[in-house]
Amino acid sequence: MSLSRRQLIKAIGLLPPLTGATAARATQSPGPLPDRTSFPLDQVYLDAAYTHPFGRAAASAASAYTQSRQHDPQSVSPRQNARSAAVERFARLINADPSDIAVVASTMEGENLVTRSLGVGAGAGVVTDALHYDGSLALYGELQKRGVPVAVVRPRGTRIDLADVRAVLTRGTRLVAVSLVSSVTGFLHDLGELCALAHAHDALVYADIVQAAGAVPIDLKASGVDFAACGTYKWLMGDFGTAFLYVRPDRLDRLTRLHVGWRQLREYESHVLPYEAAGPALGTYQLAAGVAGMFEVGTPAWAALACVAGSLDYIASIGVDAIVRHRQPLLQELQSKLPALGFTALTPPDSLSPIVAFACKDAQKRFAARLRAEKIRISIYEHRIRVSPSVYNTMDDVEHLLKTLSQV
Repeated sequence: MSLSRRQLIKAIGLLPPLTGATAARATQSPGPLPDRTSFPLDQVYLDAAYTHPFGRAAASAASAYTQSRQHDPQSVSPRQNARSAAVERFARLINADPSDIAVVASTMEGENLVTRSLGVGAGAGVVTDALHYDGSLALYGELQKRGVPVAVVRPRGTRIDLADVRAVLTRGTRLVAVSLVSSVTGFLHDLGELCALAHAHDALVYADIVQAAGAVPIDLKASGVDFAACGTYKWLMGDFGTAFLYVRPDRLDRLTRLHVGWRQLREYESHVLPYEAAGPALGTYQLAAGVAGMFEVGTPAWAALACVAGSLDYIASIGVDAIVRHRQPLLQELQSKLPALGFTALTPPDSLSPIVAFACKDAQKRFAARLRAEKIRISIYEHRIRVSPSVYNTMDDVEHLLKTLSQV
């Protein structure tokens, strides 16, 4: 089926900014949850924390993007692409200004860029916690080998206690780095309190929000957080290959530019070809300011940005508060029933995060085959399971999981 011009424009993210009447329409729910229609799954999928399935919004945007590239190879270009639309919609979701967001390749790239540009080193250490993402812990482990002071706060029960964070902050702490929602257990930090504590000790805060944005309400401005990064393939319901990096605007002057590329050029003039003005062989140029001017280097994944522009519109049409209200009874049922089956809760019982996790000896060996046979998808590890329902799940899905686990 051929696409209309408007469909093509929407697919590559060139619709007007989400403001005024457009924003008002986006807050109107398309219907009550669960939304099985938009997510035609052929399994009981309770693993959105691993990767969220494509909904019809993202799939339609991807299809239209592909068709637009087939019909007109230059339908996407540096002057016409999904970047601005995706950034604007993400900024609205987390209460930030679009000008404070850069597009990078992944959440982990964003965290690496922050640590390097901030000058973390022998005299500028890091505080993190053991519930942070494993790739991030490896990052700080490698920095520690190079002489960077690194302190890792262990959990007390199911939580990270701010008193333990305070105890390891020193005059040499440059950065406090955490996952707002832990991908391991679903623990949810109070980001505002964490930032207030760190700032009182002249430290800055980085938050990995990939397991939070789109799943829990976020207000980055109110929290005071200095840096945050988020890939699009989890609760933003998009695809792999792109992420957003937020930098609080009054922190930019503390960062050092690490890379230079065409995305950072505000203007460039060549001086070597016929009829060009005389000048240096390198040309004359100016680099852009701001977060994007600091961190965006080359061509971003415009297809992935088109997908997430579509899925962010879908999330806005439902509202994150409604997503939380739909999800909580499902998670509470798991918190209520699984301990009686021999599972030890790793997630605080009052958590509003989208993840619940449980410890169980030999979990993978005992349950993995049976769950596959029942077409139930969760994250399962050697001695742990993680369950993360989304907008398409029902209590029947949860009961099917509970029944299956109880029969093994």
